[in-house]
Amino acid sequence: MKSIELNSASKFQTSSRKASASPIKRLLWPSIILVALVTQIPFIMTIYYSFLDWNLMRPDKGAKFVWFANFKAIFTGAEFYTVLGNTFVLTACTLMLCLVCGLGLALLMNRDFLGKGLLRTIFVAPFFVMPAVAGIVWKTAILNPNFGITAYFAGLMGQDAVDWLGSYPLQTIIALVSWQWIPFFMLIILAGLQSVPKDAMEAGMIDGASIFQRFIYVVLPHLLRYIEVAMLLGLLFIMQTFGEIYVTTSGGPGYSSTNLPFYVYRVGFKGWDIGGASAIGVVIVIITLLLLKYLFKFLRRTFRGELS
Repeated sequence: MKSIELNSASKFQTSSRKASASPIKRLLWPSIILVALVTQIPFIMTIYYSFLDWNLMRPDKGAKFVWFANFKAIFTGAEFYTVLGNTFVLTACTLMLCLVCGLGLALLMNRDFLGKGLLRTIFVAPFFVMPAVAGIVWKTAILNPNFGITAYFAGLMGQDAVDWLGSYPLQTIIALVSWQWIPFFMLIILAGLQSVPKDAMEAGMIDGASIFQRFIYVVLPHLLRYIEVAMLLGLLFIMQTFGEIYVTTSGGPGYSSTNLPFYVYRVGFKGWDIGGASAIGVVIVIITLLLLKYLFKFLRRTFRGELS
C-alpha cells in the first residue's frame, strides 16, 4: 500500500514538474527562434555562397555553382597560410599576455591601499575604448615616427625613432589588442580572487604554507573556472580582431599583419569575390570551434590534473 502511495506521489510530482516547466519552455521559444533567425540563417547562406563563383566585379558572368573550388583555391594559395599563422600568433600571444598581466593586476587590485579605486578605474578604462579609436590614438599619438610619444622619448635618448607599424606590424597589433583586453581578464580574475574561501586560506596558514604555496594549491585551482571563462571569451573576441588592423596597418605590409577576419574583408570588399570570402568565413567558424574545443580540454587537463 505504501509503495503504491509512493509511486503515485512520484508520478504526481513528475507530472507537476512537467506542467510547470512547459510554460517556461513556451516562453523560451520566441527567443530561440529569434537567435536561430539572426545567427543560423546567415550562416547557412554563407555556406551556400561559398559554393558559388560570384565576383561582383564581373556581373556579366553571374553566380555559378562550383562546389568546393573556392575552398581548393584557399588551401592552395600561399597567402592563406601566412594569414593563418598571423591569426594564431596574434591570438596566442594576446591571450598569454592578457592572462599574465590580468592575473598580476588582479592580485594587485585584491589588496587594500590608498587610491585603489582610482587606479582600478585607470586600469579598466582601455577596455571601454572603441577598437578604431584605440587604433587611431596608437597610430597618431603614440607610435608615429615623427611626432609620437615613442619618437619623443627616442629623441631624448639620442636614438632614431622606430617606425613600429612599418617594421613590427604584427607585434604592434598584439600590444594594442592586449592593452585593450587586459582589463577584461583582470576583472574576471579579480572576481575569482574575491571569492576564494577564507577558511581554506586560513587552514593553509595554520599548516605553515608559504604565500606561494597557498597561491598554487588554494587560489589557482579556485580560479580555474574564471580563467576558463576569460580564455574562452577572449579567444572568441580576439580572433575577430578587425578595427585595430584596419586603422593602423591595413593588413600590411603585404599580408604581414593580416588575420583571418581582415582577410575576409580584403577578399570580399576589395576583390569583390563573394564566393571566396564566404568560403574563408566558413573556414574561420570551423577553426574557431576546434580551438574552443581543444583549449577547453587543455585548461581542464592542466589545472585539474597538475594542480589538484
